[in-house]
Amino acid sequence: MKKLLTTAGTEWLKLKGLGIIYIAIVLGGLLPILVYVPSFFMPETVPEGTLKFSVFEDAIGGDQLKYFVFFILPLLIIVAANRIAQTDHKNNGWQLMETQPVSRLQLYLSKYIIVVILSVMCITSYFIFSMIMATADYYIHPNAVKLMDFDVVWAIKTYIRICITVLGIAALQLCISVAFHGFIWSFLIGSLGIASNITALIQKQSFFFNPYGSLYNFWNAPEIRNLNTFISHSEFMSIFWMVIFLIIGYFWYSKKGFKNAFGKNKKQIVISSVLFVAGFVFLYFIQLPKPYKSIAEGVSMKGTLDTDLKIDSVKIYTSDFHKKVGAAPVINNTFNWTTKEKLPLDEYIIEIGNKKLVLVMGSGDWFDLDFKFNNTVMVTYIKSNRKADQSYREKQDSFGRDFTYVLNDQPYNNEPEKFYEAAQDDWKEKKRILNVFADPANNALSDEYKTYRTQLMAINYLNEISNYRKMTSWNDPKFSPPKAFVDELNANISKPSRLLSKNENYLQFKLDHLLTDKDQSINADSILFTKINKLPQGLEKDRLLSKHLSKTMELQTDSLTRNKLFAGEINNIKNTDYRKMLYSKLDQINRSQKGAVFPDLTFLNDNGKTVNLSKFRGKYVIIDLWATWCAPCRQIRPVFEARNNQYRYYQNLQFISVSVDENQSKWKNYLKTKPSGVPQFWLKNAEKILAAYKIQSIPRFIIIDPEGKIFNLNTPFPDEDNFVEILDKLKKY
Repeated sequence: MKKLLTTAGTEWLKLKGLGIIYIAIVLGGLLPILVYVPSFFMPETVPEGTLKFSVFEDAIGGDQLKYFVFFILPLLIIVAANRIAQTDHKNNGWQLMETQPVSRLQLYLSKYIIVVILSVMCITSYFIFSMIMATADYYIHPNAVKLMDFDVVWAIKTYIRICITVLGIAALQLCISVAFHGFIWSFLIGSLGIASNITALIQKQSFFFNPYGSLYNFWNAPEIRNLNTFISHSEFMSIFWMVIFLIIGYFWYSKKGFKNAFGKNKKQIVISSVLFVAGFVFLYFIQLPKPYKSIAEGVSMKGTLDTDLKIDSVKIYTSDFHKKVGAAPVINNTFNWTTKEKLPLDEYIIEIGNKKLVLVMGSGDWFDLDFKFNNTVMVTYIKSNRKADQSYREKQDSFGRDFTYVLNDQPYNNEPEKFYEAAQDDWKEKKRILNVFADPANNALSDEYKTYRTQLMAINYLNEISNYRKMTSWNDPKFSPPKAFVDELNANISKPSRLLSKNENYLQFKLDHLLTDKDQSINADSILFTKINKLPQGLEKDRLLSKHLSKTMELQTDSLTRNKLFAGEINNIKNTDYRKMLYSKLDQINRSQKGAVFPDLTFLNDNGKTVNLSKFRGKYVIIDLWATWCAPCRQIRPVFEARNNQYRYYQNLQFISVSVDENQSKWKNYLKTKPSGVPQFWLKNAEKILAAYKIQSIPRFIIIDPEGKIFNLNTPFPDEDNFVEILDKLKKY
């Protein structure tokens, strides 16, 4: 070891005059300087509602870290490895190895150690410059959301992870630089490695035999809080490639050429070939995604909450009927929930105050959740044995970019062969992505979830084929889809999984296929009711009938017709959950339709006095539902006030602004800093009225007529032409 360190010290002395140390430092600081320095001279706008964040973590992590590891650090390694190797090439070092008082292994390892040290210097420079720039920005652009906090454990783990991620690339580039004279080969192969990763990002798959794949894996998961373990798949692969290329490079270096090292005689060729095959097989197996593993019956969930809001408990609900599955008390901003109940694989809703997270979850799963949120936004870090399923749900779209263009722009309405060709190509590509998908820690999808997503994909393509035929022609054989393609899609859904059987797209597909081509052109709705009611009694029938009844009720504009339709069909549905859902749906539609009586809401004005909505009877009341924590609400308020000013002379129009903030004091404080010419009110227990009318997002604009009835429950925004058109029809001098 002492000789190795001495040899490394000698190699370090050779760097004098090469400028490589300065290059490492400059490249490390390049990205932070380019990102921050221009912003110092420009005004900074931090949107209201932004989560508080550590300026140091923000500067080091995120996209900036991805670009540093993906582009800049490999560039340093390419240059450093080449300059170190070229020193030996120029000084005829290969021929003088025998004269050195140390072994050839020590000579080679010393060169590798220097490449790694230069890489560590570059990484250190990146961290230091990022922190310096972040500190300067903190004082140049002060803001309450910026914190000078520093998570030392996070920084150390991130630092170590980056260092390990590039070990394999450092060994590869040194091997190439030793084997080939000149800079061009080292740079060319390094550039091809980076280019291969860019291709992998587009194709959403990295080739298992690509040594640069560790950078691709790092790009997909730069945040260690989102990994089950901070030393993950990218680091393990980097170590593997480090060992492989150190061995190859050493023998190439010590034997002074490839032939002497691996092909001098038949025995050496055989040994080299066997070792190559063994290494390739070993690589193949360690690259295979790790299968999903269930821990036990039930579910285990724990987590932390980083928020200023008061949260008493975390609740878990089913996503379909919002049935409560469980709840966990929050103590010291942490919670812990365990159930031994056997939960089917499904999408569940985790509710934390007014925030929601959808989780793919089933029996045998564990979750470690880290929530950071305020009234406006929430960021979640997830660790779980179900991480791959969750990642696929969050990242994968229904269709690829090219087929999405075909569906949106409809360029092939008269060219069915091109439409179906695009659909088949997209289906093959989406299947490929699904089959090879693994999360950044190389965890595979569970078999049950993978089956469901394959079936759902098939349904999506079948529905788009159906839509295409509706838009073009049902009867012209020219527009018929290729039989083999449709047969393949149908084969995937021949045995629908539990998740698929209740999916909205699947139910619509089943409804469409209950109708013949002839039925499509006549009274399809009534025919469909008849055909559904002829099906055997069971859950599938209840789902189909509920889906069709719900859709048909929404299309009815007359409440008497709607109620009559509902009364005629509701008793054909036996499932209690679907019956309750439909009763609630009918009540919500009837309550929300034009002409329905709107409740006489009680408000508080900014002086604390009670005001009823009925005070404005005899006028059309234009209501702006908003909250101080809602950024879009704050952005549209000046436009709403401008419309109020525009129509101020029309006596039958009354603009009012109603806050749905939970905290009245926040609303009052906001009005002190942002006074308004529109009458301002606060609605206590606003969640009840929002839930009653299924108002799931704000801002929301509502018009109540002079008799206190609904005129428009979902009015266009004030900056839209339709808003002005509506008011122009209502205004009276």
